[in-house]
Amino acid sequence: MLRFKRPFVWLLLAALIVSMFPGKYTPQAAAATASTTYFSPDDLTLRNTAALQMDVKDSITRSTVYKTSAPNFSISGTYAQVTASTMKVTVQQMTQSGDKWVTDDTHSTTGAVTTDTTNPDNRFVASGLTLFTGFNKITFSGMQGTLQRSESFYVLYDKVPYVTSLQVLGGGPAAINLNEGTKVVVPNQQITLQGKVTNATKVSVSLNGGSAMQTSLLEDGTFFTPALTLKSGENTLDIVVQNAADSISIKRSVYYFDTNKPFTDLKIVHGNKAYNILDNVPTLTATDTTATIMGQVLLPYNASTKSFNDDHEVKINDTVVSVNVLQSYDVAADGTVSEVPGTTPQNETVIPAPDGVTPQYRLIAFKTTAPFTLTAGSSSVTVGIKYGTYSTSVKENYKFLSGENVITEMYYLSGYNGEAIASTGLSKLALNGAQVEKSDFYILVKSSAIPTKDLLASYLPLGASLKLEKQTNVSGLAGNEVVYKIFGFSNGQQKVKFQYLDSQSFYNADISYVSKNYIYVANLNDGQTYTFSSANSSNILKVSGEYIGFEKLSNAQFFVNGISNDKLKSTEVSNLDFNPMNKSIFSFDLTISASGPLVYGENKLVFTGTSMDNASNKREIRKELKFYIVDTNVSNLSQFHPKLSKGRAAFSHTDIKDYTDKELNDILGLTAEFTFKDDKFVTSQTSYDLVLRGGAANKLNLYQGSELFLSLDNAVLGDTSIQKATQKFDYKGKTYYYDFVGSSKDFILRILDIPAETAGSIVYNLELINETGARTNQRMEVVREVSPYRILSPVATVGKQIVVNKNFVRFDIEAEGATKVVIDKFDAVKRTDLPNRFTLDYVGLKPDKATSIKIKIVRANSTLNDTVTVYYASAVQIDTQFMAEKVAAKYTVFNKGLELTFPKGTLMKGFTTSGAAKYYPDTKLLFGIADPVDGVVERKNDYGNTINVDADARTPGGLGTLLIPSDLVLRFNSTVETNNFSRVSDIYWLSGGLGEKGPQGSALYKPATNGIAPYSIEGNFTQIEAERKIVPSQRGKLTLTFNSSIVDEVGSTITVFRYTDSGQWENIGGEVDTKKHTISVPFDQFGYYTVMKLRRGYTDITNHPWARNILNGLYSKGIMENLRFDQFGADDTTTRGEFATLLVKGLNIPLNYNNNQQTFFDIVPEAVSTTWDFKHIETAARAGIVTGLSDGFFGPDQPLTREQGAVMIARALKLKMATNDAKLQATLAKSFVDTGSMDFYSKPAIDAVSKAKIMEGSAVTITGQTKPVYNFNPKGKMTRAEAGKIAVALLKKSTSIFPKTFN
Repeated sequence: MLRFKRPFVWLLLAALIVSMFPGKYTPQAAAATASTTYFSPDDLTLRNTAALQMDVKDSITRSTVYKTSAPNFSISGTYAQVTASTMKVTVQQMTQSGDKWVTDDTHSTTGAVTTDTTNPDNRFVASGLTLFTGFNKITFSGMQGTLQRSESFYVLYDKVPYVTSLQVLGGGPAAINLNEGTKVVVPNQQITLQGKVTNATKVSVSLNGGSAMQTSLLEDGTFFTPALTLKSGENTLDIVVQNAADSISIKRSVYYFDTNKPFTDLKIVHGNKAYNILDNVPTLTATDTTATIMGQVLLPYNASTKSFNDDHEVKINDTVVSVNVLQSYDVAADGTVSEVPGTTPQNETVIPAPDGVTPQYRLIAFKTTAPFTLTAGSSSVTVGIKYGTYSTSVKENYKFLSGENVITEMYYLSGYNGEAIASTGLSKLALNGAQVEKSDFYILVKSSAIPTKDLLASYLPLGASLKLEKQTNVSGLAGNEVVYKIFGFSNGQQKVKFQYLDSQSFYNADISYVSKNYIYVANLNDGQTYTFSSANSSNILKVSGEYIGFEKLSNAQFFVNGISNDKLKSTEVSNLDFNPMNKSIFSFDLTISASGPLVYGENKLVFTGTSMDNASNKREIRKELKFYIVDTNVSNLSQFHPKLSKGRAAFSHTDIKDYTDKELNDILGLTAEFTFKDDKFVTSQTSYDLVLRGGAANKLNLYQGSELFLSLDNAVLGDTSIQKATQKFDYKGKTYYYDFVGSSKDFILRILDIPAETAGSIVYNLELINETGARTNQRMEVVREVSPYRILSPVATVGKQIVVNKNFVRFDIEAEGATKVVIDKFDAVKRTDLPNRFTLDYVGLKPDKATSIKIKIVRANSTLNDTVTVYYASAVQIDTQFMAEKVAAKYTVFNKGLELTFPKGTLMKGFTTSGAAKYYPDTKLLFGIADPVDGVVERKNDYGNTINVDADARTPGGLGTLLIPSDLVLRFNSTVETNNFSRVSDIYWLSGGLGEKGPQGSALYKPATNGIAPYSIEGNFTQIEAERKIVPSQRGKLTLTFNSSIVDEVGSTITVFRYTDSGQWENIGGEVDTKKHTISVPFDQFGYYTVMKLRRGYTDITNHPWARNILNGLYSKGIMENLRFDQFGADDTTTRGEFATLLVKGLNIPLNYNNNQQTFFDIVPEAVSTTWDFKHIETAARAGIVTGLSDGFFGPDQPLTREQGAVMIARALKLKMATNDAKLQATLAKSFVDTGSMDFYSKPAIDAVSKAKIMEGSAVTITGQTKPVYNFNPKGKMTRAEAGKIAVALLKKSTSIFPKTFN
């Protein structure tokens, strides 16, 4: 028994000892689920990362963390032992420091954690967490009594781009999904691609191997391509999705069924090899004198009730031949063909319609069984197919040069330098279209036979020869493959002709070479900041790098703050290794000291060098770096003031860099209860906290007057960050408490509940001492006042005066024990979030005068009367505001710089969630001058709080901060639409306030407001709920004044841009009065408005022989858009879609469309191109301006004929049109000699526009006659310049957008 008990006891003891060690010292099973205590995510892979540790080498790797490619991350799970209302989550970016991981204090965000109401069992949800690129630490935390509990998880965000959807527009009445592996056939030659991507900043599309076209990429990832013109048959789409670091390429195929050319592939088989003959001229060199045809063809499914195998006829050169229907075939790179014979039912592919069900096409692969005879030299072959009721034929060309050695392929050998290598180790890129890195490079030539003659090469078109040298170092080449070296290739994009000596065949290749020289510095970046302590006398900065791509380098040197390298002393530079002429890599160490060469503050390091190519062309290269060296050997104090004790924020992190800006502001932000005046903090509070933030101090002494109040030494102010729970200290026999977080480098100290029960002042003197004994001192005085009331808003702005730049002001009065506060006969509203506080927005300050406003404080037994004087400075500048005192039909503000008028009876209108209109008859409009940097109108409020910085006293409890989201600022500052314009007025802000939200009396109810600033406690502009949006019930007119120095002649290039809740700048044109320097536009929406002037146009407009002013004017007014990035497209053919859009924009026709109802099946609601979109064409259709080319088909990308344009103009201007009868025919015949070519429907419109002198005919002089006759040319196509000329003519008649003298 004893023998059994003793080993058992020892075993229990060993187990107990092992259990005392921390978890990280005990082995863990790789597949086991990590143990969590407070927060347990549902996803086990994520939960398992809780066991990872940042300070253990190789604990956090790509293979151990949770991985995602989505930028927004949601987590659900269960929580325990924490209070639900205290839960929060923090996301921090991680960086590697040696073998450990640390968090980056500059990249941190917080998110909301909510309880899952659908699952009551302690469930939490954190939705939409924003991840940083790379490794992220996600920390959930919550309070258990006074203790904070937290758990961290680790996520790797691979910010790789990917495509989530891809559709074809214009291929039918609805969008067609373009999924991988599916066959899509469209009946229209022009289509548009629409898709959606994630993590992408750029999407480009190339069609059939052509140049890449940039798409329009929206912020939500949606992109649209320009109109794509397909070739008949199969079209390949190469789509490249990119972000800053990654890119992906995907391929898709779209078949265009051209009834006249339905072949998707056609090959001529000669000498057992297949050559593409569709839109290509192959050279046939085998000795065989006959060939066969194989290919693939699209046929209408309903052309016959039988299969193709049972109902077809194929002709070659008008001779009927038999064919084998194949399941498929494949052509290898060398032309060898492999076939898969067709067997029913696999011998044809049925392609459905866009609905995915109804059969629409048959895709047939075939091969002729009987050969046809080839003709030597250049010749052609005709292939005809008949299937049921459908027949077609195609004629294609070929060259038959029997026995000729033809170059079939050429490759650029990227990265090859002439060394001995096997051919399998070569990197081969197509030579045609290649961009080579050096002037000397290698190519591989592949021909139809073993070459026996020399290869020749020459530049086109001049014919200058290139130097070529045959290479023998590459092994494993086929007999028909040869490697050559090209010497001294000329800079630029060259077309080169290659051919073998005495051969009639040649190969042309486009090759580009751009000489690239640059200086690379490995460890320095422009604008970088470095920190050093001047207490260390041996500080150096290491510099290394390389001169890259230089040819015949000369004049290489560097300068440190203007001192060249040959003038530096040995005490200023060490370990100098700088001789780029002989060795491209360099390195050296620079001394940092007050005497230089590097100094504390800004420094400039410049590298130079000269490169000379084979043609003796010189290029000067310069690399200039500015960087900053910060001396850390200085104590600093950034905050030192009293703060309200109530609602103090907890210290939630050990290291200050882990705190967000909001958390720091909650801890350190000055609240409205403390007013800073006369260099003192004045308050009525009976107790307060004292907060300060400092750094670079090893000792802290705080005095009350001259007596030491609190002292901290390096036991607290150490090198390591700590978070001390509430500590106590004694002063004059009384116990006080303080909180501390941080280290000697950066710390926060908060002394709690300092009593101020009696009136008077306390002077504090703070002393910070650093490691060298240097002292930093700060004095601060707190005055406790007992007052019958305190005005917390407005605060004095200039000395003791209250001066504002708006005609209204917010009163917030603290009056302890008051039952009512009256301000200028209006009862102030008592705040529900703070005691004894009464607020009122006073409107009606007199401009450039001091307005005296009476205040009455009513208590149970007394009434106190007082007067507050507010001066309103009406000078127009950024932040100036004006609120209308009452509703009016006309508003004139900012010294007549802005005028807004409405028709009589106009009200502000909103909408309920059901879509019903709701009217607000008493809304006061707000006008403001916005800051062009970020759109802010009220930078500092009447409390003295600065937006984005201080806690805003208007928020609940006065504790919240109005933050400006960076993405909204980026959108406001976007120059995508305004890049070619300069602003010539202020940016005006117009607000009609917000409507009600929710039913009255409910918890979610929000009342209507008067006009508000773009960033307010109600929300941020562009992010307001649709239910609260306000618009005028009738269209108004907005008139803005612009820079008076602008000359009258450029009035046609003045325009108005507006920025509404769509979140983008929009050019809306406008009518200019050059004498008054004003511009007027229709007014339908509130938002930002500004006046701009065209500052640069496009070269094809500037160089146009007659349309320069017209096109600049139309582009300036936003009526016409440029077609390409660097060209307007003045001489491109205008389209039906563009001209209809031009009319709607030019005539300011209000947009009228419904995304659920479309007039034309080829104009879907998502459709958009450079020159037209669904909204404008649908508006034109509903207005009766346009009709379709056929029933339901508009053809927006079809060229516009002159007679179609005449019809659109006549309808748009509602011109009086004659009856379409013989009389009209006779009238037209007198005016134009080509009336016979006019379509019947267009004749009344042509008559009307010619009489209105909007469109005229062209004069033609007939031989033998003295007077010219006129052609209207009804079927003629109009260029965009011609369309612009006509548009200006009609706009001059119907609007004042352009002056009558404009031409």
